[in-house]
Amino acid sequence: MAYDEITRYVETTPKSQAIWEEACRYLPDGDSRHSIFWNPYPIFTESAQGAVVTDADGVERLDFINTMTTMILGHGPAPVLDAARQQMELGLAYNSPNRHQVELAKLLCERIPSFDQVRFTNSGTEATLNTIRAARAFTGRSKFAKVEGGYHGTHDAVLVSLRIDPASGGAYDHPEPVASSAGLADGVLDQAVIVPYNDVEVARNILEENRDDLAAVIVEPVMGSVGMLPAEPAYLSMLRDFADDSGALLIFDEVISFRVAPGGAQEYYGVTPDMTALGKIIGGGFAVGAFGGRSDVMAQYSPVNGAAIAHGGTFNANPISMAAGVATLNELTPTVYRRLAELTEMLKQGIRQVCAELEQPVVVTGAGSLFGIHFGSGPLHNYRDIAATDKALAGRVFIGMLNEGFLLAPNLVGAVSTELGEVEVDAFVRGFKRVLQRQID
Repeated sequence: MAYDEITRYVETTPKSQAIWEEACRYLPDGDSRHSIFWNPYPIFTESAQGAVVTDADGVERLDFINTMTTMILGHGPAPVLDAARQQMELGLAYNSPNRHQVELAKLLCERIPSFDQVRFTNSGTEATLNTIRAARAFTGRSKFAKVEGGYHGTHDAVLVSLRIDPASGGAYDHPEPVASSAGLADGVLDQAVIVPYNDVEVARNILEENRDDLAAVIVEPVMGSVGMLPAEPAYLSMLRDFADDSGALLIFDEVISFRVAPGGAQEYYGVTPDMTALGKIIGGGFAVGAFGGRSDVMAQYSPVNGAAIAHGGTFNANPISMAAGVATLNELTPTVYRRLAELTEMLKQGIRQVCAELEQPVVVTGAGSLFGIHFGSGPLHNYRDIAATDKALAGRVFIGMLNEGFLLAPNLVGAVSTELGEVEVDAFVRGFKRVLQRQID
């Protein structure tokens, strides 16, 4: 019988449990984000500094998820805090533009191949919403294609075929759109065309069947929410070719994958989309999102030219997020990206070695500073492959890693920060071995 990690977890987190029980009186299940809930209850964080997160019970854990990949410089980096403090002394938000958004926009346009121009939002959800809206306005078409299992935020259009039971999704070669939330507007499913990830032939056939109706194809170059699964280069090249042939726009959701290289996954793969959505690391830990692309597409947002697309938001490009974002990007040199990738590869190899020693089948995915752990024989190409891996073991290992002092996402995906080094990576691998040994004995 597997070691009972839950009992140990409950014994060491009584204050978090008490706070959670009180929180449930005022918040559904005690929080405002599904992605950070786990059974029996989540820890409540009191502080975070560098690579260490401390919970309400005083338990310290090394952070290997970094606020769902956001804190690439770790928690509380001095350059970011200094920039935010300096701006706060000058004002929290303005009813006019600020110079920091110009500087951040310039940095992004210089780094990202697809960016001629950019606009800012307060979340990745708003960013992907605007990329799809812009594509519809630009092409005069309504439908868009998305990958089965791909996560693009929580607006109605994209809450389709995300973390579904594959048995409900129809045939592999013709996936059916499935609502991933109650409350979607009528007709939402009719607007989404679903394609499998990393299958060039099947995806191309489906796209061709809908070529005259598609405004856009949106894809994560590294499919984040289901396990940090990188796209195969031929797949992204096919999507680029299809968009060129059909007149649809190719959209990269790089909210997570911007971690892969200074210019994002599009630089890493050498495939340039028409539009890109960003979030997370570009705000240095403050609420942020961004979308951008070709100048002819972005011109639809120009108020001088009549603004074909309305885009407001009181806190869009707020000066604190913009200043923090500039400070963060200035720290993210090519050398830093290379070091993060080297550490992450060390971590991935360590996990593989542990599983080989313990005769536990595993596939470790990822790119750059992103990684995912999947218990099963593989290979993993798409959402349905990942859905067939051992989720029960992954859940027990997640709680076990919390007990050992390491923080991951509940589905065992993670992201390395600059505050982690070889010592912390080695500690993670040793902790992972202890947990896995307890579970398979």
